[in-house]
Amino acid sequence: MFYKYVAKAASLFCLFISLAAKDRPNILWIVSEDNGARWLGCYGNPVLPTPTLDKLAREGFRYTKCFASVGVCAPQRFTWITGINAVSAGTQNMRSSIKIPDSIRFYPELLRELGYYVSKGNDAKTDYNMESKRADEMWNDPSNLKWNKLKANQPFFHVINSHLTHESRTFGDYNMNENIPPDALNLASYHPNIPEMRYVYDKYNTCLKKMDSAVATWLKELEQNDLSDDTIVIYSSDHAGVLPRSKRFLYNSGTHCPLIIRIPEAYKKYYPKQKIGTTIDALVSFVDFPKTWLSVAGARPDLLAQMQGINFFDKDQILNQRYVYSFRQRMDNRYDMARSVRDSKWLYIKNYMPFVPNSQVVAYTQRQSSLRAWQAYHKKGKTNNLNGRFFKKTRDINELYEYNNDYDNVINLANNSLLHPKLLELQEALRKWQLTIYDSGFVPEDDMNRLVTEHNMTVYDFVRDADLYPLEKYINIADLSLENDPQNVGEFKVGLFDEYLGTRYWSTLGILNLTFTDGIVINDAIKSTLLCKLNDDSESEVILSYVAWALIRLGERKAGFNFLKKMVDKTYSPRTILNILDWMEEPEATSLITYNYLRASDHGSKTLNTMLPKLLSRAPPDLVELIQKHEKLKAELRALKKYSQSSSSVATSSNKVAVSIELKIAEIREKIMHELINFG
Repeated sequence: MFYKYVAKAASLFCLFISLAAKDRPNILWIVSEDNGARWLGCYGNPVLPTPTLDKLAREGFRYTKCFASVGVCAPQRFTWITGINAVSAGTQNMRSSIKIPDSIRFYPELLRELGYYVSKGNDAKTDYNMESKRADEMWNDPSNLKWNKLKANQPFFHVINSHLTHESRTFGDYNMNENIPPDALNLASYHPNIPEMRYVYDKYNTCLKKMDSAVATWLKELEQNDLSDDTIVIYSSDHAGVLPRSKRFLYNSGTHCPLIIRIPEAYKKYYPKQKIGTTIDALVSFVDFPKTWLSVAGARPDLLAQMQGINFFDKDQILNQRYVYSFRQRMDNRYDMARSVRDSKWLYIKNYMPFVPNSQVVAYTQRQSSLRAWQAYHKKGKTNNLNGRFFKKTRDINELYEYNNDYDNVINLANNSLLHPKLLELQEALRKWQLTIYDSGFVPEDDMNRLVTEHNMTVYDFVRDADLYPLEKYINIADLSLENDPQNVGEFKVGLFDEYLGTRYWSTLGILNLTFTDGIVINDAIKSTLLCKLNDDSESEVILSYVAWALIRLGERKAGFNFLKKMVDKTYSPRTILNILDWMEEPEATSLITYNYLRASDHGSKTLNTMLPKLLSRAPPDLVELIQKHEKLKAELRALKKYSQSSSSVATSSNKVAVSIELKIAEIREKIMHELINFG
């Protein structure tokens, strides 16, 4: 009898645990890479490549104004995993592996503490753009999708990441004899209607179809395992994209993302509206995601303290969210700094480096035939004012778009006097946000790394110390640098010698910006100050490189290029030198890049990818031909060495061929150096 009561008690306990688990839903989060909202049928793509996701939207809720924090994956994944905007922790630069404080918690860790089984699988991704010993330990299972295990470990939180729509899926050459692309029904207004562009549109719509089919399989498996009634299904992309002028940018094309959520009736308390199948027009930011997931899991407020977003399932919080924000910094090897804020109607973008063209070449993107064709189309003078604007040498400092009616963000209304109050409102909102989240982008990346090493701190902690990082002062001088007012030169002259590196940096950029403004004459006293500054060996090499560029633009070419030549040979910030040389129009810049190309190719440096597009597009034809031959021979040599590793017998014969190729490479290098001498 005793054992009978024990068995009954155990059974009741198990039932209690089961019911308690069902008080909180399972969460399945499906993430596709690189596709913006407009690629889905339910968001307006006339090709209709996503019937499964369109059906999911009818069964749930479709959010129409969901925006990524940044238009590229790794910084966004840091923002997701911590609930902290990457720009608040120094992890905004692509592929930066910045150290973060141990006190920062990851949302999977917190879910585990709340009793959730957390896993990710099927092309799981761990690209968090940070350095942390706990990064691999936060998941119960970091790499597998096993339905039986999920079923046995409820409540669960599982992430599926699909690579089927990644940018790389659009790579490959267009062959006019083999490819006859259909009309691009969803062609953006800023893209030319050329075969190569239509080809990649068609190719990417096919990617969407494949991804949608995979989603159908996962949803079917969820149902077959009797988990649908207990699982909230979330679908989103990781940012927007993926054709040229989308991924990595702050326009709708780079940040407007799909968000579809299906909520079982048992958890209808989370319904954002009473009727399923409706759309939600409230603003949602990607930084809101982890806080929302944790709130559903029953997290206490103290567990959410570090997080900078809102719980968008909370109706009061989402109704009070007037603005959402995004940021852009270094993308691969290419520098930039821009921030954006938007309300329910207007998008404002602030370009802190207006001398950086939108079209600066990110080497990875060159693998897409549509971009190469667009570049060639523009070079031939065939683009118009709309689809050629991407290639302007400089950018507007302020951009303002009525993004609901101008989805492609091509009508900049920042100079419309009637909208000046709105512009000021959004600028002030952006400033308040930057101060609130401690925007870490106001000191150059390489200098920030040196400063935090010197103080034995993380960037996260460093920027929260006003004695080390006076953010409000930095924002003020950065704003001044963008006014393009010669009356500010005196303040910049003083700022060049300020105790704070950030002030010296933005004072330098303030003078540089003036050199791009027609009708402004900078006096000889400023030139003399800059020349004096150039000889300050204690100054940041990043700052001095911009000083050299300003001097070149002011006519002091010899002094400026001599300094940059010295920096090419030895600097802690080679990216800065290469970016500045790439942004320049002067022929001496091409010579220096060629010189550095030869040095870097000896060491297999990744910076080669930054240099080649510049050389191949602007160098004299004879030099271009030599560089192309040099690259071809290097590729042959790499392939031969890889092949020779297969066996010792192969290695012997391959060595003779390798010696011959190396002699040809040496000969080509001599010819390149000869061209350099002739080129000046």
